Amino acid sequence: MNKKTILFKIAFFISIAIYSQTTQTIKVIVPNKTDEVYITGNQESLGNWTPDRVKLKRTSDFEREIEVSLTFPAEFKFTKGSWNSEGIIEFPNNPNLEIQSAESSSNFTVKTWSDNLDTRALDLDYDIQYVDSKLMETKRMLKISLPQNYNPSKKYPVVYVTDAQSDNFDVVKSYVHALSRKQYTVIPESIVVGVYQQQRNDDFYASKTGQFFAEFLTQELIPYIDSKYSTSGFNAMVGHSNGAEYNHIMMLREDNPFRGFICLSTYLKENDENKDRLADFFKNYQGKNIYYFIANGLQDPPSRYKAGGAIDSIYQKNTNTKILFANNDFKANHQTIVTEGLLDGLKFIYQDYANIDNYPTIIDLDKNYITNIKTNYGINEGFTFEMIEAYYNDIISRKSKKEWEYLIGFIENNGLWFGRGLDQVNIGNGYYNMGFYPETISSFNKAIDDIEDIDFLQLVFYANIERPINSYIHEGNIKECISFLERGRAALSEEYYLGLTYHIAKVSLQNKLSVNKGKQALAYCKANFNKNRFFNQDDLKKLEELI
Repeated sequence: MNKKTILFKIAFFISIAIYSQTTQTIKVIVPNKTDEVYITGNQESLGNWTPDRVKLKRTSDFEREIEVSLTFPAEFKFTKGSWNSEGIIEFPNNPNLEIQSAESSSNFTVKTWSDNLDTRALDLDYDIQYVDSKLMETKRMLKISLPQNYNPSKKYPVVYVTDAQSDNFDVVKSYVHALSRKQYTVIPESIVVGVYQQQRNDDFYASKTGQFFAEFLTQELIPYIDSKYSTSGFNAMVGHSNGAEYNHIMMLREDNPFRGFICLSTYLKENDENKDRLADFFKNYQGKNIYYFIANGLQDPPSRYKAGGAIDSIYQKNTNTKILFANNDFKANHQTIVTEGLLDGLKFIYQDYANIDNYPTIIDLDKNYITNIKTNYGINEGFTFEMIEAYYNDIISRKSKKEWEYLIGFIENNGLWFGRGLDQVNIGNGYYNMGFYPETISSFNKAIDDIEDIDFLQLVFYANIERPINSYIHEGNIKECISFLERGRAALSEEYYLGLTYHIAKVSLQNKLSVNKGKQALAYCKANFNKNRFFNQDDLKKLEELI
């Protein structure tokens, strides 16, 4: 056999291996009984990427299948007859499906359809929506995360995140929800909107699409979100890398709808035309407060981490009380700057929320806070008990009776103590800690009157009983103290009888007044002793020695 014949036969068999077809049964499980399913792919038997040519057969409520002749490798997708209704196997990228050989698996599961995404089927904790943009001439995917207890009657700030095709959206979402939880309340509950960008550089830099992207944000996206959700009017924008640079472009627009900017690893060219524009903007801006935060990663290329310093220098020459600016450095690289800088960025743009440092006294807080957060963030939120703990400590340390009584009224007016005002025991404790003993006595006597109305008050009264006792003794009113203890013993339930009886014995015998009452109380304690928080057998022996 000559050389040409050998080469011909090798080529012939290779061509057979490449172009020969194998009959294959492709099966798919679908999410809905009514789903009519098509397959479209890279060869004639798969419709040559025409979404409505090759239909699968229904074999059961949720199963469809087709038998086709395939050339390997085969690439394809499932649709409901249109590219608008593509079957989602993996989210968010949903790559082409492949069958590499006759031995490859040909069984698939469609989780949901692109025209009506079921986020539960995708196991997502956020919603997916599409905005049909006339300006961009395409549909733009949005990732939308609402507060856990979203209430349409409440107003929420909105944090927009570019590059939502990356993990940045998940990071922002997680930080926002963690920091706004009730036990922290570092920032207000906020809606988070991620803008998915398949061609991010075109969005940010291309002369035509870049301009349209800005108009898409201002004229289509924000109005869309405002129409669907209860928004407060405060919009913030989180941008990373090129997205951080784009934040500057948005801020300098006359129709800028954002008042919070978090710029993670930004960039500013040496001869950038925006330098003069930034200087002019910093100097002359007179609108509502803008919160402008830059985070630089010191492990980033110098062109990036020095950009924040360059912008800082421009700002320092053109300071403006309407623009709150921060430029912070972090030990981070181009990627880790997202997690490192975002925490400080969110705290910075929400610095006027729940920030009691802005209000030196409880009176300042009461008179100004609600108005200020409405002005700054468009939200109507009241006070929390956690906000006033620092004021309590300050008032007690300064022994300001006037401010303590103002705080008592403030708590009652706002229902901050379990939905009501402060109970008389805790009011009395405040007076006691400041050394106002007559007021302590008065409050604890009022507490006895309230015993039946407040479930937990008996335990609180009993646990703090030594405070009014000490106050009576300090004022020299021993008989009145014994009467007070007898009145409390009569009002409280049986479980507190022994402990209060011991205090009657102790006050009486130590002060040698109403001694017969003291002896009777001591005898009761000896006869009915059990382990308790106030006394033991040795304490009873010491009292007995006083008789």
